[in-house]
Amino acid sequence: MVVLGAVLPGTVIGIKTSSGVVLAGEKRMTYDGFILSKSVRKLFPITEHTAVGFAGLTGDMNFLYRVLKTEAKNYELEHGREIKTRSLAKLLSIILYSYKLFPMLTEAVVGGFDEAPSLFVLDAVGSLLEERYTALGSGSQLALSIIEQSYREDMPLEEAKNLAVKAVLAAIERDVLSGDGVDVLVITREGIKSEEHLLARSTTR
Repeated sequence: MVVLGAVLPGTVIGIKTSSGVVLAGEKRMTYDGFILSKSVRKLFPITEHTAVGFAGLTGDMNFLYRVLKTEAKNYELEHGREIKTRSLAKLLSIILYSYKLFPMLTEAVVGGFDEAPSLFVLDAVGSLLEERYTALGSGSQLALSIIEQSYREDMPLEEAKNLAVKAVLAAIERDVLSGDGVDVLVITREGIKSEEHLLARSTTR
């Protein structure tokens, strides 16, 4: 998704299968044609069974992460249970819409496992869609072209993870705003597992 004609830097994807959700994103931060960092985090666990990924401006990502983390903790203290993935996505939608006059320059994907896996995608003004897979940011079209070739909703979670990494690497190869490695979160009934895939110096730009 693109808001107000802006192409948001970076590549973040989400894939839902029958057994869990995979979020993946690259690690590059750019500004005005310069690489400012090669180790930016774009995927954030919120609870033990939900996480969010962002493409866009790092400051907006970190602000939204802190707000979501705080609200999720308050919900858990008040209700004695984790906030569900759909509720977290709706909360983020409300937050983003509240800034509609001066929108956050970010897009988001929310994934989690409650009774079943679920995946939601949001644009900068809070439009909310439930999807089986998605890709956000400047490398999204390249990543989607890889995912759509191989995606099956019943694919094993390990296969989905490998597909996610492959899709982000394809974006890194062609999108100058994406690069420097891949972070992965795998979300199942048991919780969230994280992985980091660093690139050899010869394959980074």
